[in-house]
Amino acid sequence: SLKNIYIWLMKKCMLCLCIFTPLFAAAQKTTHYDWKGLPCDISMARFIAVVTQTDSGWLRSDIYIATKKLCMEGLFKDSSCLIPNGWFRHYYTNGNLSSERRFINGVSEGTSFMYHYNGMIKDSMVYIKGVLTGTSKSWHNNGYIADSVVYSNDSAALHVSWFDNGMPSSGGKTINRLPEGKWRYYHRNGNLAALEEYKAGKQVSRIYFDEAGMQLTDTSSRDRRALFRGSRAKWRRYVENNLQWPGGVKLVNTDTITVVVMATIDEAGNVTDAYVTVPFHPLFDKEVLRVVKRSPKWIPAISHNRYVKDSIYQAVNFFVRPKKD
Repeated sequence: SLKNIYIWLMKKCMLCLCIFTPLFAAAQKTTHYDWKGLPCDISMARFIAVVTQTDSGWLRSDIYIATKKLCMEGLFKDSSCLIPNGWFRHYYTNGNLSSERRFINGVSEGTSFMYHYNGMIKDSMVYIKGVLTGTSKSWHNNGYIADSVVYSNDSAALHVSWFDNGMPSSGGKTINRLPEGKWRYYHRNGNLAALEEYKAGKQVSRIYFDEAGMQLTDTSSRDRRALFRGSRAKWRRYVENNLQWPGGVKLVNTDTITVVVMATIDEAGNVTDAYVTVPFHPLFDKEVLRVVKRSPKWIPAISHNRYVKDSIYQAVNFFVRPKKD
């Protein structure tokens, strides 16, 4: 069992420095960041950022201390890393690619990709001088298509989306990224949920239908984010009150540990696809995922009169002395 997580973390930091010695030796600057992404002392670090001068510019490499794997790598034009100028790749904590995108003098150029945590492709977009063009597509993590957007030269775009069961979700047009004209929204079972009309991004009319296809007399908006028993505060308390401290572990020089997790609340209110975005140690990461995955059902999100998926981002705290209810 582990006797001292703080000492373990320091050793990991030093091991990471040793593994990346060739990179660090040529680095112009090394910065440590905490779980919030803020510069910090090495004892609180969760990421190490190394900036190295190359023939092509300034290469920045961000590394997860807990896993010793890349978090991000990208090329900048300047030593302050303010002007991206080359390929940028981000990675999940499991090592899978999260996104890849190219910049020229700070402006997006060419085809960019995003990926789900499980490795499936998530988005494909094409930029010309920073402007989206052509056809952009996105997919659910089960491989089903999620969205298709076709951009034209007059700032107009046609949008079509689907649920992860293959049923239609929505369809309409935007001009200058604002909804325009008639839009249709569907329930997950394929029945029409809403007919809405827009002018210059402002909604001018709407008609709602229930999941059986019957028109509703009440057209007041019920749009909301997913909720746990009525509030996000209750969700935080549920997680922290159900955490179990890993056996044989002690902390020195700190009274809390923070692990950050992301998850999806599906249309039925179930917590799915949970994964750690800021790890600390496998024992703590595993415990956070155990509690999150066993969550009771949430009140699902509503958008345009139908239930939709929602994402949650939660920093979970372990306390040396467990908090009382």
